[in-house]
Amino acid sequence: MNDIDFYTTLQGAIAGNHKDLESILVMYESLIRKYCYFNGKYDEDLHQYILIRIVLKISKFII
Repeated sequence: MNDIDFYTTLQGAIAGNHKDLESILVMYESLIRKYCYFNGKYDEDLHQYILIRIVLKISKFII
């Protein structure tokens, strides 16, 4: 995805477009999973918490 496509997708996610929000989450899934390990074990609750925080906060982005 190039910069223009990302910017357009991010604008859609901020505006509440569910498909664009899903695209952002899929794009960053590997990074999100990286931070879901606690004491060397994958924590599903932490993964869900991070996703919820992203979904709630993305609408507050200012671009």
